[in-house]
Amino acid sequence: MKKVMSMVVVVGLGIGSANVFADRGDSENLAACTGSVEQVLGQDVRTRLYGIQHRRQGDRLRLRVFPAEGESQTLSCWVDDEGGVSLQTADGIALRAEPASDSQRVTLSE
Repeated sequence: MKKVMSMVVVVGLGIGSANVFADRGDSENLAACTGSVEQVLGQDVRTRLYGIQHRRQGDRLRLRVFPAEGESQTLSCWVDDEGGVSLQTADGIALRAEPASDSQRVTLSE
């Protein structure tokens, strides 16, 4: 009887936590962050979600990224209320995708 009751409690908690995850828009934020990571680091990158913090200005998702080449790193993905996404390394360095054309490109040597 105790096994059945504990199983019911575990299943109930699992379903409840899945509903909370879906209600806050976290799955959409995760998809937006994953898309931004793929733009910056390439298509051959794996991501792992480590945590979500909800703030007034938006949400912060902590991701561990594993590029095909190079070392893994931890990124913070900020998703604001309007849907804007920005990526930062653990050192606070912002990551951006390459500009669409060479006319928009800015280098330090110019």
